[in-house]
Amino acid sequence: MSKEQELQIAKLTTYLLPLYKKEFPIIFFWTPRSGCTTLIRWFFFQNGLLQKAMDYNPWVHSYRMEVFEKGNHYKAGIIDQLLTGEKDTYKLVRNPYRRAVSSFLASIDNDKIMKEISPNYHNGLSFKEFLYLVRKMGVSKDRLNSHIAQQYDEGEEVIIKNYVRLENFSTEMKAIENKYRLLDSPILSISNSSHHLSGQMVDKGAFADVKMSLKPYGRTLPTYESFYDNETKDLVRELFKKDFEKYGYNQTIITI
Repeated sequence: MSKEQELQIAKLTTYLLPLYKKEFPIIFFWTPRSGCTTLIRWFFFQNGLLQKAMDYNPWVHSYRMEVFEKGNHYKAGIIDQLLTGEKDTYKLVRNPYRRAVSSFLASIDNDKIMKEISPNYHNGLSFKEFLYLVRKMGVSKDRLNSHIAQQYDEGEEVIIKNYVRLENFSTEMKAIENKYRLLDSPILSISNSSHHLSGQMVDKGAFADVKMSLKPYGRTLPTYESFYDNETKDLVRELFKKDFEKYGYNQTIITI
């Protein structure tokens, strides 16, 4: 294990801990607003913990943070396994165009995040204004809330060797299940979540400059594409350049 790898492991376990279990063949890295809830449900299902997690709290992140990650030497176990390199490493990633919109909608519904990025926010915030605030703060995880920050961690490829795109989640996770002889998971039911907004995103038009207020849920929302004009497209491409490049996403096509 090189010094570079040791430093990278320390960095990759600073802000968010990957999904790990001693008996499980994979260590799975993830980022908020990139399908993490679905991934965590899948991981808990594979390890016989999904029902227990749901009984604890239907919001599976509660069980992850308050119980699972509090287990004996959880972080130490991750670091040890990454140092030995005995387990395969994966990361779930998402198209930056869609994730930026998802981050925006999540942010305007979250008082804590809004206070971090726009303390004087009172009369609504447009997607374009949001992107300029992000640009001002910087996109690294040490500068910005992880629900908004770029997915890529500088040098992560030293440790993370495999990637799953959220857009191909069902197909790629089934391939992983077959490769490692894992349980045949109910991907569709695992993927259903009350905080997913895709079903409400039906309004078409020009919404890049439209101010939106807190608590937008319970009504229809613009489609992903409707948040984009040339300026917002350029901003997202600039801000999340490394996500586009490192994960191989097309920078010119928004419709996916």
